[in-house]
Amino acid sequence: MLEFRLLGPLEVLARAEPVPIGGLRQRVVLTTLLLNAGRVVSVDTLAETVWGARPPSTSRTQVAICVSALRKAFRAHGVRREVIETSAPGYVLHPAGHRVDTLMFEELVAEARAEARENRAAEAVRCFDSALALRRGPVLSNVTGLALEEAAELLEESLLTAYEEQVELRLDLGEHRSLVGGLAAAVEKYPLRDRLHGSLMTAQYRSGRRVAALETFARCRRRWVEDLGLEPSAQLRRLHERILRDEEGPPADRPPAQLPAATQAFTGRAEALTALDRLADRGGTGGTPPLGLIVGGVGVGKTALAVWWGQRGTDRFPDGQLFVDLHGHDPHRAPADPSAVLARLLRSLGVPAEQVPRPAERPELFRTLLARKRMLLVLDDARDATQVWPLLPNTASCQVLVTSRDPLRELVARCGTVPLRLDSLRQDEAVALVRGIVGEARVTRDPEAVARLVELCGRLPGALLAAAAHLASKPHWDVARMVRELCRPRHRLAGLVGAGQRLRDGLAASARRLDPAAAHLYRALGELPTPELTCWTAETLLSCPAPDADDVLERLVDAHLLEPAGSDADGGTRYRLPSLPHAFAAELATAGP
Repeated sequence: MLEFRLLGPLEVLARAEPVPIGGLRQRVVLTTLLLNAGRVVSVDTLAETVWGARPPSTSRTQVAICVSALRKAFRAHGVRREVIETSAPGYVLHPAGHRVDTLMFEELVAEARAEARENRAAEAVRCFDSALALRRGPVLSNVTGLALEEAAELLEESLLTAYEEQVELRLDLGEHRSLVGGLAAAVEKYPLRDRLHGSLMTAQYRSGRRVAALETFARCRRRWVEDLGLEPSAQLRRLHERILRDEEGPPADRPPAQLPAATQAFTGRAEALTALDRLADRGGTGGTPPLGLIVGGVGVGKTALAVWWGQRGTDRFPDGQLFVDLHGHDPHRAPADPSAVLARLLRSLGVPAEQVPRPAERPELFRTLLARKRMLLVLDDARDATQVWPLLPNTASCQVLVTSRDPLRELVARCGTVPLRLDSLRQDEAVALVRGIVGEARVTRDPEAVARLVELCGRLPGALLAAAAHLASKPHWDVARMVRELCRPRHRLAGLVGAGQRLRDGLAASARRLDPAAAHLYRALGELPTPELTCWTAETLLSCPAPDADDVLERLVDAHLLEPAGSDADGGTRYRLPSLPHAFAAELATAGP
């Protein structure tokens, strides 16, 4: 799989390693094909983009040489299928199975706008966050040409518009204090964007800085009149008039309500929900908050469980709910720094940005502000105990939920909590999830195909949601056709379309954290015809004694890439490679070392 990055300097990565793509001409050809991914681009268009209106007589040959060099570079990094295909009158770049950041950006922005239309502002903000995080600097800064410069301007405009929309949603969520600094910098950079000026004026006014808001308008008007000979927009002038009249004071402080929208397709998990209810009812002791630790592999639904439980129990938390994505296992973002997280949490609790103390003092202020409050704090996707420990309050009235792929044994030892390990759904729960999305009729029509589908998805909520959503979007398909799409292990994740890429990314991140012996064994297991094995199998594949092989197997269990499956005839442990980790191991085995 290749990762194509255009929202910054053009880059191509394979397994996080840069792929050399040659000089300027090859970069221009590749960029043009990426901007038209999935569509044929004529050789004439490519030549004009590279050389302008008067390309040399050899331009068609030189374009072919550029394409050949790109194909060779991709093959050198293990890509077997042709990414750039010849298709008269030119070439087409097929993005399926690869990551293109511009396409991801468009999908995330569309998802954010859909969430906003459904009045799910917090979830929309999260989608915009993910979209804007794809930016790495000035767009396409290492390619030239009029057509590509115009394309870069359009992408910059899309990024800026997404930021403006996100800011307005955050204002609706009462985050005005934390927005002032960033908006002030944006206004300096884009002095003729009256939408940004309006958001800055609103944030300043709601933060109790009415004079600053009026000064912002005065500077904006002066710039517009001097540079353009125009007055600011009518909307901005009306906002100015409302602030002048002080028509309404800053909104009353509201308890933070940061939990994302709960999925409507949530199914099962009755025992886990009961366990969390008991934890909350029991409460903490002394200065220890009740701590729930939800542990599980990629796509098992850890975040969905935490959010669903938090949303159904809001009466328990009258002082609000805080939610932080710690990005502990995100392959595209560094794990969140606890000090930066504390600064954000303090702003959410009403501390003005300019009054957030230095890093060493933030934990103390955070604990002080939460003293005697009844709040829920969800720390999602924690990497390790070191990342979590500074974020824990010291009051028994707060409930904390931590989700992680890691067992977080150090946190368990220090807090005395019992981890809640999530596994795949039961068969009936998995079928119910599919039924809720594709409808009773299609499930009833072919129950055997549905049973096969849920097993191919490993009964994981993330994979089931992807498969069911794909089916729902294709009413002319029966379930058996979806099963055929997923039946080839080496193509299963690709068959899950959008979520398949996220699952692959998650599995890849887990695999990268393995030590060399565990990584070697995991790749070797992808070549096994059956997903079940014993310690003897691992001994053979690793050429090592039984105790060493057993240790390696348990490291794969901790990484959620392998699961215990009972005992063999000799009393030893049997192991099972779940469906999707097996499919990814098969991909790795095919790709080679």
